[in-house]
Amino acid sequence: MLKLLRLFLWLVLVLVVVGGLDQFLVRVPLDKPVLSPVQTFYVDFRSRLLGLIGVKPGPAPTSIEKVIEETSSAPQQSKKLQRYLYVDAAGELQFADSLAHVPVKYRKAAQPLAE
Repeated sequence: MLKLLRLFLWLVLVLVVVGGLDQFLVRVPLDKPVLSPVQTFYVDFRSRLLGLIGVKPGPAPTSIEKVIEETSSAPQQSKKLQRYLYVDAAGELQFADSLAHVPVKYRKAAQPLAE
């Protein structure tokens, strides 16, 4: 029984190490001249193996720096929406995202908000 438990623990340890190595090679960009081709080969080999069993690999994970760069360089909304302010029948201030959202009877008194 002790031998079986020891074998099971070694199996779990090997699976954890192999899984960690797999995730390291897939996620961490390696810029060294020798390691970069190894990583490229492994990622291609892994995707082909997963394709054989019918698993579609997802997109390559991106670094947080790349995500920040893409979102900060994305063009801002070219047409700003004009918001409006009006007073309803109860005397309360109401806001609307466009003049179309202001009820018809309050449109003449609606004022555009300054940016």
